[in-house]
Amino acid sequence: MSVEDLVSLAKTAISARLAERSLPVALVGLEEQYKKVLGLMRRTIETGESNSCLILGPRGTGKTMLVRQALKDLERQFGISYQDEYDEEEDDMDVDVVRKDFMVVHLNGLVQTDDRMALKEIMRQLSREGESELGESNTSFSDSLPSLLTFLKAGTKAQYPIIFILDEFDLFAQHTKQSLLYNLFDVAQSAEWPIAVIGVTCRMDALELLEKRVKSRFSHRHYYTFPPGDYHDYIDICKNTLLLTPADLEIQTDVMMVGTDHRTAVAFMKEFNERIKTLFEDGGFSKVVQRIFDLMKDVRAFYRLCFGPVAELSKESPYLRASQFYESGLQQRVDNKTELLKGTSLLELSLLIAIKHLVEREVISFNFEMVYDEYKDFMDMAVVRGTMASSASSLGMGSGGSIASSDGVSLRLYKKAVALKAFEHLVEAELLRPADSYSKGPKEYRMMRVMLDASQISDVVLKHRDCPTIVARWAARRG
Repeated sequence: MSVEDLVSLAKTAISARLAERSLPVALVGLEEQYKKVLGLMRRTIETGESNSCLILGPRGTGKTMLVRQALKDLERQFGISYQDEYDEEEDDMDVDVVRKDFMVVHLNGLVQTDDRMALKEIMRQLSREGESELGESNTSFSDSLPSLLTFLKAGTKAQYPIIFILDEFDLFAQHTKQSLLYNLFDVAQSAEWPIAVIGVTCRMDALELLEKRVKSRFSHRHYYTFPPGDYHDYIDICKNTLLLTPADLEIQTDVMMVGTDHRTAVAFMKEFNERIKTLFEDGGFSKVVQRIFDLMKDVRAFYRLCFGPVAELSKESPYLRASQFYESGLQQRVDNKTELLKGTSLLELSLLIAIKHLVEREVISFNFEMVYDEYKDFMDMAVVRGTMASSASSLGMGSGGSIASSDGVSLRLYKKAVALKAFEHLVEAELLRPADSYSKGPKEYRMMRVMLDASQISDVVLKHRDCPTIVARWAARRG
């Protein structure tokens, strides 16, 4: 096995975890919630106990990951899904080979935007799992719902359990009359066909969105997930994402590594993991991770930081280095508005500086005339002080005239019509917006507000390659 192949395996495994296509190595900080959710599902499968619960927490705290891990462990215990190996063109495959000891129906409130679409998706997924009589139904929505309810209520505890996973649960609560939730909770409450209804949502008040009749049929079990509150837990999550495990090697063994020297691969992974542990001991890298933790405690922010360095892994550079994360961290902190203004013209930059001075004088709303007067005052003052030319009279400065600055850049006092075009370009770039939506009258007098703060404008001036010294000093002056 060549180094290039090993690096490719490492990139595939780590990228899958960063993109959340594969499950993490361990559920750090979610052990208690995992046990409760797994126990609820297991009781539905083993004893036919119907139940329902809600998993609530901010985005990126592991709600969906927790459910996926529980389903994976249940599949391992009660039946293996062969759907990844199933060839749809092979009609002679026995359905029982694909079928597990329980069925899972996945719904998403962003996709199934009303009860009609949700019901259609339920029947489609149940048909794929083996309940073909539902899939053949071509009836209307008003007939389909009673058919599904009759089908579920006619079952017994000996039937295959069904686990309903409702992602974005709060969006289902916004459906008309909440008919789907009412009937699912009603079936779960009745001791008939064993089902478990598990809602996943980032809205902490999701329970309050339910109607009284729906809430009365809900079991009121709810489990909360939160961002890691301890820095060491956060570090463990981040480290587990980058560490390679024997499971990564075993996953690829059946497909890509048949007949290869596994000792070479294991040696590479041990060296890779040692480099990762050394990386987390690096002071500079720790500061980058500490900054993310202090600002947001979001694991996905660390994932975004890792995408660039992981993508750069190659035969020549098979291990992650701290310097790669420094560069990625700087790119993550880049201000998009500042980057947008890098190629702005000197006139537009001058207008933004004029706006900056107006805002610093607590002039929140302004129009083009006010900005142009501020810009013209600066140009006139530069001439009077003699900082841009040896003699204002010899230059013959006037409207539309030019001034040679000390660093060789020619400045012009542009006419109002030209400056107005530059002002309108700033509005089109959404750097300025109308102070109110009902303003009428000539565009020179329409009141505007700036969508940048003073520090962003100062950064633009510093990064502008053609900014004259006198303009930079004007920008640095307050008021």
